Amino acid sequence: MKHPTALRCLSSAVLASLWLVPASILAATAASDGGIDIGEVSSSTNAAGTAAARAKALRESPENQVQITHQQIRDLVQPGGSIVTALSAAPGVQVKGYGSGNGASRYQIRINGIQVGFALAPGNPEKNGLSVLFDGVPMNNPLAQYDGWESSETPISSIFANIHVTQGPGNPDHRWYDSMGGTINLIPVEPTAKAGASLDLGGGSFATYSASTMLQTGSINGWRSELGGGYTRSAGFRTGPYHAPNQAEAFFAKTIKDFQGGHFSAGFFFSHTQEFRPLYIPASPIPGVTTGGYGQPGELLSQGTTGYYYTVPTSKYFKNDTAHMYLVYARLMVHLAQRLSVDNTLYFRSGYRHHYRVNDYFPHTVNTEDFTGTTRTIGDRLAFHWNLPMNSVRFGGYYQHSRYESLYYGYNPAVLASSASKPLFAADYYDYWDGATAFLQDDFHPISALHITPGLQLINYHVQFVNNSEAAIPPGSTPVTYKAGNNDNSYTKLAPSLGINYRILPGLHAFAIWAKNFQTAPAAAYGNYQQATVEVPKSPTDINSYIGGLKWHMGAWQAQLSGFHQHLGNAVIATFLPSDLISKLDRVSAIYNGVNLLLQYGKGLGFFAGTRDTIQHAYYPSYLPAGGSPVIDARMPGTPTLILGFDAGYRWYAANTRFAVRLSDQYASSVTTFNNNTNLPDPTRLPGSAYNIVNLGLSADTLAFDSMIPGLKKVGVSLMIDNLLNRKYNSQGYITSGGEYGPNSQGAILVIPGAPRAVYASLSASF
Repeated sequence: MKHPTALRCLSSAVLASLWLVPASILAATAASDGGIDIGEVSSSTNAAGTAAARAKALRESPENQVQITHQQIRDLVQPGGSIVTALSAAPGVQVKGYGSGNGASRYQIRINGIQVGFALAPGNPEKNGLSVLFDGVPMNNPLAQYDGWESSETPISSIFANIHVTQGPGNPDHRWYDSMGGTINLIPVEPTAKAGASLDLGGGSFATYSASTMLQTGSINGWRSELGGGYTRSAGFRTGPYHAPNQAEAFFAKTIKDFQGGHFSAGFFFSHTQEFRPLYIPASPIPGVTTGGYGQPGELLSQGTTGYYYTVPTSKYFKNDTAHMYLVYARLMVHLAQRLSVDNTLYFRSGYRHHYRVNDYFPHTVNTEDFTGTTRTIGDRLAFHWNLPMNSVRFGGYYQHSRYESLYYGYNPAVLASSASKPLFAADYYDYWDGATAFLQDDFHPISALHITPGLQLINYHVQFVNNSEAAIPPGSTPVTYKAGNNDNSYTKLAPSLGINYRILPGLHAFAIWAKNFQTAPAAAYGNYQQATVEVPKSPTDINSYIGGLKWHMGAWQAQLSGFHQHLGNAVIATFLPSDLISKLDRVSAIYNGVNLLLQYGKGLGFFAGTRDTIQHAYYPSYLPAGGSPVIDARMPGTPTLILGFDAGYRWYAANTRFAVRLSDQYASSVTTFNNNTNLPDPTRLPGSAYNIVNLGLSADTLAFDSMIPGLKKVGVSLMIDNLLNRKYNSQGYITSGGEYGPNSQGAILVIPGAPRAVYASLSASF
């Protein structure tokens, strides 16, 4: 077969650029492949049918949903990177990082302004507002003091095949306790009928390297099983005498047994992370804040004087987070009758986080924090599906019990020779959370073009706070303890929803959904780190969500245009103040408005392009700070008005090789800040928060080496350049009250910079 000269030249250029990557990088390179077919040139009838059925279901749904494919994960996640960076393929989503850029670092995720994950900047009323699932199983801690879920819990991206994103609470059949702004289902690679294996190696900038593998047993006596895992490490991009690499490993196993009338599956996931979080950087010079310490000789410390990424040395500031998670689950699906099936999922999750921080930059009464948080969760979800001629009825519910223990010792060896065994401050809390729901949902389709989906969910939450601080005092010590009293609370609510989808023309659908959901406040609202008994929330946090628009699909084109209006009520913002060693509780309501656009063109081969754009406005109708006066219509910190994304590229097949070139561009407008002095949102714009980042990716997957190595099916190489133009920008920031850099820094802006230009390469093989 003859190919145009231009394609031959481009093929040669891509191969040359990939194979001329320095051997020191390629020796440690990796890509999260997961076994895609070569160039997606051909696929089995079953796979095509499944994809077509999934696309049809998404078009006919009343919800705003996006399926992020395995190809998009490969395109967007750098070797050793976090799976959550692929979420930028969905409109309305913004992902912000702060550290090394690999999977061991924590990221903040926002959907239409509502967030989950790492939250440096205070002032967001929903720090646990997105449910994150692993293979349909919830991972969120419902009472987390700060972040209900951390992206570092899933550090190895090659484990995952695709991601399903739902905006808003959604329909009750897949709505969970933290599904306020949305639900993210991270779906791992499934066991296959044929035996096989894959190996991925990767490396690049900032001393980043990674390795992962996936083994498939194939079908053995009807059982299909897989084993997978990986490791990632990065020294990070901060400069100066700061040395603190992040690293993580994960292991995953799953087995499936198909039988007549159903199937059974069981899964196990484990992750372990060692993470060091660097101190924030002053955006501008502050008198007395130098590289030598507070009031010490040295150059004034700021992005403008010591360098954009210069960071306080680990001898002055040291924070280490060690975390691990175990997740075990089993799922049974049985067809009880011709039109009736049942699905049951039983799960157990164990989470652990040890936070150890030493701040010697300036004198503190307490310079060392030794904090341990442990979570134990067990749950079960039972759902029935009754498929009638004009109705698809789903009913069932779930029950989950969680126990969260928070143990804290604060000390300073220079003050009374204190230590972890002789602390100055001590706290130990047990928070018990029980959630029980029952739901009924009907997809009524009187004609093929119309789907009407009413739903109703009955929710009961039970929260019990137990202050165990006195019992946690080490023998022979007399620390200050937190005095909040025990309390027991119960909430029962009805969460209705109504969705509609109408096919206007073939491939063109109008959709709309109204849905409510309820969520318990963070643990501080019940007593964690409170010096006195608190007035606990009389009602849980609630959301009223309206989302609607158009979905269009025709040939290689697909588009989705939607608007959203979401009202958050009875929210509690818990802000821990290091200088006071207490949490303050602000009671707020919030409104999120906006428009999202998704437009994509492309097939397996040839030209492809897409855009994902968001215009949004998030503000507080009422913000009541602890001990202060209410503020009306304040803008929500950290939420950009514009998020614009564009990508384009070309895929082609030549010489048994699938080549690809991809260029992407993402823009975000500037954001406002939160002021820790006034404990209020502040109109001050965060310096460097507006950014325009361009990324370039090249890849080649080839069958050319199959005959050389027995069992080898495919070899892939890739080169990714993130932040191609090396733009300097700040990911997050806030106005400090002086707790980190001393009294002179009060009122200064502290920032977390985004990553500079980085180059990554990968090598993968499938057997």
